[in-house]
Amino acid sequence: MSDPSNSHPSSQLSSVNNSAVYTFSHIFPPETQQSEFFQRTTLPLVRDVLEGRNGLLFTYGVTNSGKTYTIQGGTAEGNAGILPRALDVIFNSIDGL
Repeated sequence: MSDPSNSHPSSQLSSVNNSAVYTFSHIFPPETQQSEFFQRTTLPLVRDVLEGRNGLLFTYGVTNSGKTYTIQGGTAEGNAGILPRALDVIFNSIDGL
């Protein structure tokens, strides 16, 4: 894997079969806040859904990798996950319709 912002990706190519090479549009470091993750990944999807387009959010990862925390969030102030944040945007957007 390599950071997509690296200006010299060719220097990091391996001899791995092409079927095993992945490209990432963004890599989130471990200290990423829930709000930033939501803004960059889920909010555009929610906006598309509100405009009548289909949307799918798919999570994948090994057990105990943080999927549930990312979706649900924590109990501390500001630690809401992407599900409560998405519902908040949806219900605040349809208010008064």
